[in-house]
Amino acid sequence: MADLRIDIISDLVCPWCYLGYTRLKQAIEQLGDDYKIDIRWQPFELHPDMPLEGADRDTYLGEKFGSAEKLNEATHALQQVGIETGIQFNFSDKDRVPNTKISHQFVLAATKADLATPFVMALYHAYFTSGKDIGLTSILKEAALSIGMQDSDIHYALSLQAEKLTNKKLQHLRSLDIKSVPTYVINDKYMIQGAHDPEAFLKVLTDIAQKEQ
Repeated sequence: MADLRIDIISDLVCPWCYLGYTRLKQAIEQLGDDYKIDIRWQPFELHPDMPLEGADRDTYLGEKFGSAEKLNEATHALQQVGIETGIQFNFSDKDRVPNTKISHQFVLAATKADLATPFVMALYHAYFTSGKDIGLTSILKEAALSIGMQDSDIHYALSLQAEKLTNKKLQHLRSLDIKSVPTYVINDKYMIQGAHDPEAFLKVLTDIAQKEQ
């Protein structure tokens, strides 16, 4: 039996984080029963200066990419990769880029309830497929309840304690000079960055497992 702890450092508005986990999951499913995988979700803000109310996606990302045309090219390429991975990326001119701080607080609460991965997947689907604004507390509550979180979990997510702990985690990860996501840290020793294909993930996981035995 090989035990692997995988800390996934990600943001909930990062499409490559969604793709990366989906591919990682496909690799893990090929490992079989001889592996015990413990996945922990860690917070990262792609847009740390984002206003609490968020911003119009086309305007904000258009400036980041340099033009609306370049954003459209990147969007179409992403949608194609999504189809190949089994993810439907839908975008419209009504989409917003949210501030994700509170969503990370909900992930923290979901972790305490042992529901972190279902919650993160629910948010990715809500944002990227259904076009919902995951910066809104109402949407976060809806996602939380849909995967079995309780009112007490939601209360904790919105607490000052959760806010402080989330900020502490964000500061710690910034201090490690992690500047891009997805980033995976395995057994606190091995760092992998990027949304690799399932075969590459499988090789990395089996290689690390052999070293750890």
